[in-house]
Amino acid sequence: MAFGKYVAVVLGIAVYFLGTKLERDANKLMVKFEDLPSDIRRWRDLGKTVTINGHEMFFIYKKCRDKTVKKPATFALVHGFPSSSYDYHKVIDELAMYGNVFVNDHLGFGLSDFPVDNYTYSLGEAAENLLSVWRHAGLKKAHVIAHDMGDSVITEILARRHRKMLPSYFDRFFQSVTFTNGGMRFDLINFRITQSICMYPMIAKPLVKFGNMMGATEYTFKKQLLSVWSPFVEDVEDRDREIHNLYILNAYKNKILHNYKLCYYLWDRSNFEFRWFGALRELDIPSRFIWSDSDAVSPVTIPQSFETMVPDFKMVIVKRNGHFWMLENPKRWIEEAVRVLN
Repeated sequence: MAFGKYVAVVLGIAVYFLGTKLERDANKLMVKFEDLPSDIRRWRDLGKTVTINGHEMFFIYKKCRDKTVKKPATFALVHGFPSSSYDYHKVIDELAMYGNVFVNDHLGFGLSDFPVDNYTYSLGEAAENLLSVWRHAGLKKAHVIAHDMGDSVITEILARRHRKMLPSYFDRFFQSVTFTNGGMRFDLINFRITQSICMYPMIAKPLVKFGNMMGATEYTFKKQLLSVWSPFVEDVEDRDREIHNLYILNAYKNKILHNYKLCYYLWDRSNFEFRWFGALRELDIPSRFIWSDSDAVSPVTIPQSFETMVPDFKMVIVKRNGHFWMLENPKRWIEEAVRVLN
């Protein structure tokens, strides 16, 4: 660790003296709205933004497409790190045949604002914002499906529910909760090297800027994401396109240069597991763990560890799929998502 701090200091000094070049390179890296791929621009056109706690948050609320469904259920989908609601672009239309679908971008992600100063990106803040945007959209009850960091945002909300700290508006909100691949057990996460670095801003900040100066930002980001895709993917072209779009959404408005700030949630996972596990032990709403088995970062040992903790434990293992299996295998994802309606 001492060596890491030394390296950070040296790089910090180098970055300071090369500030002009870094700013010039940062402007080259930045993706503006007009530079976004057409499919992401179409995704934006499906939604709108709302001011939540002083910042603009993007969301889509797609109503049920099947008019024969008299009282459609609502699915609230919660994305993770380092992605956005766009993770669900392959499933939203088909899922809307079964009910209403709500998705949003957390602050700092996707098409939502990315406040750089005076904001910690804690899971507590993410939970507050999510509750606020749900309420703004008028969601009264929902089947919640979370992924990655989204799992921890939801467990924070469930902990508040368990302690009777939620507003009365949410007394009957949760019809069910589904957890999909995420680091719900800190000690079982297989951290990517970039996650480990970004947990220490003093090291991450100069390294990110130095990597950008050397032209390595895009390569490193895509390489890390490639490592969590399943090795069994057949459509490599589609995989590479999805990874590229994930990168583009992170480079949008230069967010990628400050992405290390978003990793604060990892410290929250470490510090507040005891609080979340207490709520899960006494969970009184239907819950499921649906996990793909070829995830290099969130292995199946994570959901298995909850078997003796969560009441009426239910787990489904999806074979030969990676971390972002809603993108790898959208048909299977939908099949599992709608089972809660039965």
